[in-house]
Amino acid sequence: MASAGGNGSDPEFQVAPMIDVLLVLLIFFMSIMTDQVAKIDKSILLPLAPEAKKRVHDVKNEVIVNVDWDAASNLPQVRFGAKVCDPVEQLAELVRPLKESNPKLKLIIRADQDTPAIEIQKVIEHLAGAGIDDISLSGTNR
Repeated sequence: MASAGGNGSDPEFQVAPMIDVLLVLLIFFMSIMTDQVAKIDKSILLPLAPEAKKRVHDVKNEVIVNVDWDAASNLPQVRFGAKVCDPVEQLAELVRPLKESNPKLKLIIRADQDTPAIEIQKVIEHLAGAGIDDISLSGTNR
């Protein structure tokens, strides 16, 4: 980066290579920080859960209930496996034998984003009525 002139004068400092290196570093650090900033939304106040533990998936004890929202009829469609629960009270009848045979049964509710919260609450109430005490709501991070 420094070179001496042919006439014995002081070495000259080459600025162009230094600018190239600085621009590469700037782009590198900007790309890293953009990813970190996208993960953090400072306007959200998260609840404090000092005893929270990372959930480990227990595939043999987990069962999924899907709640699809039919916008045309303004009604939810609750599915347990391939079985459509219409009315939603059928869900408790389907889940109760599973809970009796497996006390560690966990239910995961996967609801469409357009489903009103009151409809999801009704599904949770029917599951609780069937004796299910471990219910999770599924979401996506994208």
